[in-house]
Amino acid sequence: MKLGRRALVRGGARLLGLAALGCSSSPKPEPVADVRLRPLSSLPVTELSWLRLHDHFIATVGPSAGMGRPLGSLQVLADATFAPRSRFPLHPHREMEILSIVLSGELSHHGDQSHGTTLRPREAQLVSARDGMFHAEGNETDEDTRMLQLWFAPTQHGGAPAYFRRSVPQAARRGRHLVAGDEAMPLRSDARVWWLDVAVGQETALEVAPGRAGYLLSLDAALQLGQGRVLARGEGAQLLRGGLTLRASQDCSALWIDVAA
Repeated sequence: MKLGRRALVRGGARLLGLAALGCSSSPKPEPVADVRLRPLSSLPVTELSWLRLHDHFIATVGPSAGMGRPLGSLQVLADATFAPRSRFPLHPHREMEILSIVLSGELSHHGDQSHGTTLRPREAQLVSARDGMFHAEGNETDEDTRMLQLWFAPTQHGGAPAYFRRSVPQAARRGRHLVAGDEAMPLRSDARVWWLDVAVGQETALEVAPGRAGYLLSLDAALQLGQGRVLARGEGAQLLRGGLTLRASQDCSALWIDVAA
């Protein structure tokens, strides 16, 4: 069938209108996810008589201290286990956002401003060091304590140190729970930290927006990422583009960190 000039013009205008609306007979493909696994064997390990830790970014103690690279404002992610009746010596911090999250046991916090608290599993404390403070964490019990400590470089500076605390809900034990990055736990950094509870048979989708990056840490059991890739307990995955889907063969938890790249 032969189309006249008028029909061709009308058809072309219609196609241009669809293109302006973002419609196309061949939709844009989804961006391929850029996922970089961080197995335990690739992480620096510090082993002392009273402390064992894995550093996912910049190491702060041990033979690898100072080594590693940040992810955006995320400078440090230390997965640390304290032996019973042990603690760091009192030490200073300045202009750093310090987030501590307890996974098992109890974590005691001591400082130079009469600020003392004890954190239990699924509890977090944010210390905004600002103009400077002294503190120390430790374990005053007869059992091991496992905790995570994250350091973020601030985008605002100065002022008196500030302390914040939050509990991650125990109820349903599924879904995602914001740990830090809102008014109740106000990180002075373009970052948010989430606790993920992943139940058997449940799929959890994660995605990073343009200009951002994410880091996933498996806390207590293996997590399957999409097709074939698995994170063992304590292993991480850096997501620089696109998204991924989490599945678990048993109920488990993970930490998800979203930062400006």
